[in-house]
Amino acid sequence: MTHVLLVGNPNCGKTTLFNALTGDNQRIGNWPGVTVEKKTGEFLLAGQRISITDLPGVYSLVANADGVSQDERIAAQAVVSMQADCIINVIDACHLERHLYLTSQILELGTPVILALNMMDIAQQRGITIDINALSQRLGCPVVAIQAHKMVGIPLLKQALTQLPQDIEPWTLPLSKPIQETLIALERQLIQEGYSQSLAYYQARRIAEGDVLLLGQALSKNLASLNPEEANLDILLADARYQKIHEIVTAVQKKRSDASEHFTAKVDRVVLHRFWALPIFFAMMYLMFLFAINIGGAFQDFFDISTDTLFVQGTAWLLEQIHAPNWLIALLANGVGKGINTTLTFIPVIAAMFFFLSLLETSGYMARAAFVVDKAMRALGLPGKSFVPMIVGFGCNVPAIMAARTLDSERDRLLTVMMSPFMSCSARLAIYAVFVAAFFPSGGQNIVFSLYIIGILMAVLTGFILRKSTLKGHASPLILELPAYHKPALKRLIKETSLRLRFFVLRAGKLILPVCVLLGGLNAITLDGGINSGEASPQSLLSVMAQWITPFFAPMGIHQDNWPATVGLLTGMLAKEVVVGTLNSLYAQVGHVGEVAAAHFDLWAGIKAAFWSIPENLSQLGSALANPVLASAADSPVSQSVYGVMAQRFDGQIGAFAYLLFVLLYIPCVSTMAVIRQEANRKLMWFSVIWSFVVAYMAAVLFYQAAKWVQSSGLSISWITGSLFVLFFMIVIHISKKRSMRRANAAANT
Repeated sequence: MTHVLLVGNPNCGKTTLFNALTGDNQRIGNWPGVTVEKKTGEFLLAGQRISITDLPGVYSLVANADGVSQDERIAAQAVVSMQADCIINVIDACHLERHLYLTSQILELGTPVILALNMMDIAQQRGITIDINALSQRLGCPVVAIQAHKMVGIPLLKQALTQLPQDIEPWTLPLSKPIQETLIALERQLIQEGYSQSLAYYQARRIAEGDVLLLGQALSKNLASLNPEEANLDILLADARYQKIHEIVTAVQKKRSDASEHFTAKVDRVVLHRFWALPIFFAMMYLMFLFAINIGGAFQDFFDISTDTLFVQGTAWLLEQIHAPNWLIALLANGVGKGINTTLTFIPVIAAMFFFLSLLETSGYMARAAFVVDKAMRALGLPGKSFVPMIVGFGCNVPAIMAARTLDSERDRLLTVMMSPFMSCSARLAIYAVFVAAFFPSGGQNIVFSLYIIGILMAVLTGFILRKSTLKGHASPLILELPAYHKPALKRLIKETSLRLRFFVLRAGKLILPVCVLLGGLNAITLDGGINSGEASPQSLLSVMAQWITPFFAPMGIHQDNWPATVGLLTGMLAKEVVVGTLNSLYAQVGHVGEVAAAHFDLWAGIKAAFWSIPENLSQLGSALANPVLASAADSPVSQSVYGVMAQRFDGQIGAFAYLLFVLLYIPCVSTMAVIRQEANRKLMWFSVIWSFVVAYMAAVLFYQAAKWVQSSGLSISWITGSLFVLFFMIVIHISKKRSMRRANAAANT
């Protein structure tokens, strides 16, 4: 098998070429020991199997700063390991000179290299012509002109893979004699430390350019003893590279002087306008929010009803037909079946979010979005790229956390992962809608809006605390290349969405299933060993446990007779939308609202209901866009009679709002926990669980106790909420002023 590495700058079309070469035969995983995504694929060429790896996009193979990103580490280590049989270096033909800097570093390895000159059509539109043969002769490697998104040049690229040269001479730079002698001395020292001749040749140049990952103590002393001319090796080597690259580009590239302004520049005059940039950005984020919640949510009932019919009701019916014991029914139907149902129900919302994100990334707008909001985000100690995942969190926290992979800095990525769970997802919106209908018939939109704002503020507070404790440091500067706008190919968008979705289902499901087995089993088994017929029962083990735990929540207004609210919090750990169904079922039984009919399994009826839910939900998109809160309330399964029971059990508006505060801030759902563990580590996952629970409990208790105390003075809940907002903003302003004073003092001292 031939092993090929795909290397290139960000936004050069590398992933498009990867998809063109491998088709559907590809896998997504993680590099060993890190959370950087690893894409691998295979294809057959002349009867030989070719394995290709899509490396993260990088500008250089030299890690010359302490804040080295995981992408740079992975790409550099994979390339210099010399385990690849060939390296395909993808270059944007529109920016030949800039992209050849990475090429010059790769050619020094002595590994067979094929240069894939991508986006030739766009270069021609901009009046750029490149002599392919002359470029190949000067670089000493094959050069193939391609248009990856149109599959143009792919056969020639594959043909070049079958004609790889065996003896490769490493690329050399024109250097002065003293510098050459210094590099030779470094090579000898590396050989003494066990490096091979070829690897020592390359590593000596990386060390001379200031690679902090390779520069050991002994080599540091060696470089420190150099004379002033030789001590600036990194600058001298970079200058030598640029000089040689400039000579090559001057000889092989020509550009018409009368070339008109290209499409990207025209669009950027509007998209990056100092007045219109922010409104356009918020409009795009709002469209993404609506697309995920409404378009994706329209298919959520289909997955919920169909998987519940097949894996929960169908499994239970089948086991009852063979007279299986109750414990087995509880384990397989209410445990494993409910776990599969919970996992697959997230598919439409997550798929819609991934699709829209891929659309923004492929079109070229995502980089501009980060540029637009960078200034505001840096005031919070975060780069502009952090804002996009946080916005995604309004649809679902799971893709929001996974979208944090786009951040270059490990510190910024972890901060974003820990902040994202506090963003109000669409599942929480369903809970807000039910309580607004029951307790806040007028002005309910203000309650919902305040909850969204509180979630954002708590996310900021979490990030601030982590920046001052475990994740100290400064936000990495935002340096990015604005790619040209592209017309996204629907096939590519679907492929990228399906790959990421499949990866999520397989990885997150490993944690969701066992937890669902535990909670689902406890929720299904009654004290006498029977199986309840509804979603929940007052006699289930979970309900009995909730009655025992309820006194713990008494300080936030949940009294002993309101134990169904505690059950809702427990089942809400599976998925927040489960809270609504749990409350409806338990309050209906506790309040004796109607008789529960015996459930009869009907496969055809369930599948039919699942399919009919799609046009029904799509037909309601207009009302959902006009008023998403009322639409969510209308779609909720809570009956009007249950609203009356809820009003009796909760301590009025104060108790209801305290409960909503807890729902907003407490433990993320199982899917979110699984993704935090996947994207960060187990310790941060448990920190998120404990921190969110403590914050939720403290916020709910403090609000309830303060509100009850103030209520005795005749003040309203609006006054209480407003006072808390004012107090929080005063604290934020005070902290900001102290930070500004410290910076001013530090600047004065320097």
